Amino acid sequence: MNTLKTILYMGFMHGFFTYYFPYQIASRDFLIFNTKSFAYLAIPFYLIGTFIIIWCSVDMVKRGLGTPAHLDPPKKLMVNGLYGYVRNPIYLGALFVLLGYILWFGSGLLIIYFFLFLLAYQILITLVEEPILRNMFGKDYEEYCQKVPRWIPRIL
Repeated sequence: MNTLKTILYMGFMHGFFTYYFPYQIASRDFLIFNTKSFAYLAIPFYLIGTFIIIWCSVDMVKRGLGTPAHLDPPKKLMVNGLYGYVRNPIYLGALFVLLGYILWFGSGLLIIYFFLFLLAYQILITLVEEPILRNMFGKDYEEYCQKVPRWIPRIL
């Protein structure tokens, strides 16, 4: 059941806000820089971001025994896989996808969207997600926060 809930949640949330809506913005906006020299750099960003989102969603279901949805969070603290390097890899993956769109389209509106997305994630993480995880996992989560950064992946 968690697999279906994850597919529906991620399909709606990231399907819309990470893939569909940015594409609609970028494809209708004027270019603020020539993308010819940068366009193919977009492909690795797009693929890596998508891979991160899928990998972490699968980990939430298999290892965390929950979903990425805030209303049905994982039952186990996620500290393995990409969560061992950065606390919010799904959001980081989404930002990679958006960077790919920016490089492909050269959209000024998409650059603004990217920074609004980043701000929204920061607010969501600090005001909603982290308090929930602190209540659920207590000291284990605090220790995890001490070891693993929120945004910039740690290198072993």
